[in-house]
Amino acid sequence: MNTTPTPDQARALLADPNLTWEDVPADQAPPPAESEAVMVVKSLRLPPEMDAQVQAEADARGVAWSELIRNWITSALADLADDQPISRADAMRALASLHPVDRHTA
Repeated sequence: MNTTPTPDQARALLADPNLTWEDVPADQAPPPAESEAVMVVKSLRLPPEMDAQVQAEADARGVAWSELIRNWITSALADLADDQPISRADAMRALASLHPVDRHTA
């Protein structure tokens, strides 16, 4: 038995100003609870080998593929927020001021 409402039934439900989720058929998903974060779905294209590596890492950590990707993105964004870029000239001056390490005494 199909419990999916027809378009006319859906319009009638939505037109009812007293509509509550209790009026929606039980097999229809309720809205997320206020404590649940709303997620945006994005498409990502990966080579099959990379996808397999990511999936293997997610499996090893016991998390979902998407959770692992979210964790990596969160980490990368945090690194970027703490990053203090310097000019190439400043980097070259800093490197030039370093003294060579005497490998025989180190």
